[in-house]
Amino acid sequence: MKEFDVIVIGAGIVGLATSLKILEKNPRIKILLIEKEEGVAKHQTGNNSGVIHSGIYYKPGSLKASNCLLGYKMLLEFCRENDVKFDICGKIIVATDKSELSRMEDVLERGRQNGF
Repeated sequence: MKEFDVIVIGAGIVGLATSLKILEKNPRIKILLIEKEEGVAKHQTGNNSGVIHSGIYYKPGSLKASNCLLGYKMLLEFCRENDVKFDICGKIIVATDKSELSRMEDVLERGRQNGF
């Protein structure tokens, strides 16, 4: 029977990211990654929209905004380091009627305060 230092259950984004971070810190660690499906990212991870969220809707300075911005930067860095193609194409946010115009001003201001 083989021996492993760490067992990670689930080969979705969380399991794969956890395994990667463990190996980055100690490449000699033996990891067993267990997945019930035939391949990785077969559920939510493989069906997401592919959007890199900027945190534009979150209150500036909040934990959600900070985590979103950090994750945004980390994801772009990972993609660049690993030659993963991505496209920063922007986002269009529209009001569907006049009553939403003040909300659009709020979103714009949050975006500016969050660095976008």
